Amino acid sequence: IMLSVAAGGLTLAALGVIYKSWRAQASTYLYLGLVVWVISAVCWSYAQGWEFGVLYALCIPSILVWPFIAFNQTHLPQPKNVPQPRSFDFSRRTVLGNIANYLVVLVVLLVVSVLLTLGLCALLPFSIAGKLATGIVLLPILWGLIVYHYLATAHKIKVVVAYAVLAALCLPILIFFPM
Repeated sequence: IMLSVAAGGLTLAALGVIYKSWRAQASTYLYLGLVVWVISAVCWSYAQGWEFGVLYALCIPSILVWPFIAFNQTHLPQPKNVPQPRSFDFSRRTVLGNIANYLVVLVVLLVVSVLLTLGLCALLPFSIAGKLATGIVLLPILWGLIVYHYLATAHKIKVVVAYAVLAALCLPILIFFPM
């Protein structure tokens, strides 16, 4: 019980320090807050088991952040020049480009993110259940970051090739370090 109370207090302290880093725009407080948050996650894991500890460490800050958001809410005036929406473009080039992006995101980058996740999880010193749980949490995050990077860059081919090389580097890990 005391470790759970300490973990809750560390979670609140981490939120406060990260909030202070945002208000002061100081990266030192951000790093300190992240360290305190990781320590609170470890405390939650020891107090409640790693399954519930990870759940509490991730969910409690995301729920407790809403009062900070409400406290700092501001209402901006209506903009004077509202941009007009773009018209639809159904040209062959645009449609084929969108189909290609669709296939790259939903097939190629998904396979890349699965291989990266499996390669990273294979190296972790956890039991198979821990590796599976880590993979379940890591896969959508990694896939989202990779897709965001792909869609945000102008050099899409270079990004796909770079991630394909990373995925290819994970293949020997998966072959020689089975889960």
